[in-house]
Amino acid sequence: MLRERLGDRRPAPALCAAAGMLDSLANLAFLLAARSGDLAVVAVITALYPAGTVLLARVVLAERIHRSQLTGLGAAAVAVSLLALN
Repeated sequence: MLRERLGDRRPAPALCAAAGMLDSLANLAFLLAARSGDLAVVAVITALYPAGTVLLARVVLAERIHRSQLTGLGAAAVAVSLLALN
């Protein structure tokens, strides 16, 4: 609506390359874990990726965490804790 650009005017190729490399590394780690580990544990830990996005938005962009997001983060923490105890 306002036609303003977000962020810096210049692209950050080093940051983009680092993000791509980390994404590739995460995919490789998932494939290795799915092949050699317990699939139930791998699936739950993989399902936590939105939690990282929410926490990064809070830390980097100072966004507010909505009550439903906080409930989801808590439920995810409980699920991982229960898996660790099992």
